[in-house]
Amino acid sequence: MPPVDEWRVALWRALSELFLDTEPDTLTFDYVARVVLESGYRPEQVRQVLWAELYPVLAANLASVAGEWAGWSDAWLLEHIRPASEPARQGGHGSTAREIRRCWAEIAARLPTGFS
Repeated sequence: MPPVDEWRVALWRALSELFLDTEPDTLTFDYVARVVLESGYRPEQVRQVLWAELYPVLAANLASVAGEWAGWSDAWLLEHIRPASEPARQGGHGSTAREIRRCWAEIAARLPTGFS
């Protein structure tokens, strides 16, 4: 696999916060929004990272009784997540997808128009 650029890893790290077995708060949403802006990625690229790269790998953590709550290391993310080439689809219709959509709406409200 070719090297993953540092901003994509930063997006993985920030957006993975949404998949922890914790309740994201205002500080979390502010942090993720800041990283999204700093990354320079376009809205469709950020949605691709969220839905096509992270969601398929991390969504099960939200459904787990003993889900990860402390976060994933960059090494773990680099080992398990791959940049996607296909367009992003917004997950399924279950409670996990609804929760990620809710969190993304909180983040998008902190971003310029086009990210929602």
